[in-house]
Amino acid sequence: MKPSRLASSVASSLLCLAVAAGLPGGCASEQNTLEPDTAGTTNTGGKASGGKANGGSAGKTSGFGGSSGSPSGGTPNAGTAGTSSEGGEQPIAGTAPIGGTAAAVDKCKVTTDCTQVAGSCFVCEVAGTAKDCVDHGPPVCDNGTLDPCEVCETGDVEDCVALGKPGEFSGGQATCKATCDGWDTSACSMCGNAKQEPGEDCDGTDNGDGGAGAGGAGTGGAGAGEHTCADEGIAENPTTVTPCTDECHFDTTLCGGCSKGVGTCLNGTSCNATGCTGAECKLGTSCSIDCGGGGKSCDDVRCNHDATCNFGCNGSGHCTGAVCDSGAKCFLDCSGGGSSCNGSVCKAGATCAFDCQSSGNCKDVDCQPGADCDFICNAGGSVCSGQATCGAGKACDFQCNSSGNCKDLAVTCQQGSTCTFSCAGGGSVCPKATCEAGSTCTFNCTDLSQLKNVMRALSKVSGVVEVARI
Repeated sequence: MKPSRLASSVASSLLCLAVAAGLPGGCASEQNTLEPDTAGTTNTGGKASGGKANGGSAGKTSGFGGSSGSPSGGTPNAGTAGTSSEGGEQPIAGTAPIGGTAAAVDKCKVTTDCTQVAGSCFVCEVAGTAKDCVDHGPPVCDNGTLDPCEVCETGDVEDCVALGKPGEFSGGQATCKATCDGWDTSACSMCGNAKQEPGEDCDGTDNGDGGAGAGGAGTGGAGAGEHTCADEGIAENPTTVTPCTDECHFDTTLCGGCSKGVGTCLNGTSCNATGCTGAECKLGTSCSIDCGGGGKSCDDVRCNHDATCNFGCNGSGHCTGAVCDSGAKCFLDCSGGGSSCNGSVCKAGATCAFDCQSSGNCKDVDCQPGADCDFICNAGGSVCSGQATCGAGKACDFQCNSSGNCKDLAVTCQQGSTCTFSCAGGGSVCPKATCEAGSTCTFNCTDLSQLKNVMRALSKVSGVVEVARI
């Protein structure tokens, strides 16, 4: 394990599955959450009392965001009211008087808890004496108000680069759909389609041929179709070729160590708070990005090729849209409630370590194929999401212990890679894992319910999978 890797201690006293070659279906195509098996279960996954008349409300929320059902025989008895305990049966002892009704239980907390269906808009609001998902019908467009379930209003426009997954769009503008429930991205530029479109200097497939300023040898004389530093008007290294990046811009960091026109080029130095926004760490140097502490924000910081960057975004700090370029090493401390490293991109050949424990957030992260990424997402309130690909020869660790939430982190373990997933502790949820042929995946769990979660998620296994109960 490389020295820069976040430490992961894996202890396995019981090997439950050595080679899962006989499991049917597709690996980790289903969410790693354990759904209740019957309609009479509680929202927390614990069993309701069935025919016991305990006055509690049971049944998980219906597929359409509606209210949950009641257990059979749900007329309350003397002293049997009360709420269900998480993961267990509803308590028998209670304080309701004979013939009394149980206390109302909220079926949702916020609107995002409600399942939406076409032609309706379910809103979490008080219905009677408790919150429930209430159908308000379809959104009403073009009334000048952004209503629940609406993403935008008719006539609204948005820069495409602000939409979709990181790097999905390279330019253009999106317009609001007529239904107000999303954006029309048909006019957005897509990098890598062999066409230079609005917002692009070149296309990722042409290395400058046909891109802006390209054509012929250029002033640097590097050869037909090659774009150089001289073509960009940069005096340093004039004949150096500037390849087209996967973002469809010429890579001018190869000319002077930072991109052309960048506001702040950190030459082995540090920056603080908003002074870091848009800054770049010069090629091959070591830089510190200090955004720790409430209220600090560092957006769109770039760690250039072969640089080493330490991001301090803990203590409610925010580092949004950090980019770790090929060959760079990035350490992102986003631990603590309110801290975030959302929208980070770790490119092929880069090494990234995300510390998002203790209620930190690392959402919508993109660890591209060929990158080496580790995640610490331990403790309740910690959330890691996005996508990560562990490449050949890489060893990647994903820790989601002690109620850490990695359910929306999709991990692909490629041939020759080794992936370790730790989801120990009640409420912990491992990432969605795809283990390709020739990979090794190890899942470490502390209880049978977590073990069952993992087994249900692995609907197809090509690689070697070990499930250990620690």
